[in-house]
Amino acid sequence: MGHDIVKVIPPLYLVGMKIHCWKCASRMPAVAIIASRIEGNGDEVCTLCDITQLPHDVLSFVQRRVPTFQLKYSKTVGGKYYANVCPKCHMLSGDFFLHSEPEAPFFPTDAQQASQLYLTEIPAKDAVNVEASYHVGTGELMLEHATRIA
Repeated sequence: MGHDIVKVIPPLYLVGMKIHCWKCASRMPAVAIIASRIEGNGDEVCTLCDITQLPHDVLSFVQRRVPTFQLKYSKTVGGKYYANVCPKCHMLSGDFFLHSEPEAPFFPTDAQQASQLYLTEIPAKDAVNVEASYHVGTGELMLEHATRIA
């Protein structure tokens, strides 16, 4: 998929909610990572997507909470990336569906939608390198209105 390596400046956040699997309709967890800042991108809060590499400690933190966030092959993109996988039928819910359309789980358009998400800080003292794409524009809304958990 050939994404750039981006340097993420802490804090980083795990944001998530329950969704319905597109294939079997089971309820499943879906998560994303919010970067409060990416080097070279000003002060924009970014939501990471199409992640192909994460530092081990960040990945371990995420997978301890949501083991179904897995490196999985996507026929649609023709490569592997860390995706939200249904625990029942093992199909992935693609990042395009979760991130790229207004009112998608990680593309809230107002405070009410953002308040449906939960948010927890990922422990990271130093900047980390991540191979991913990212979106700007909704991260601040999620940080401001998502329910914070420990």
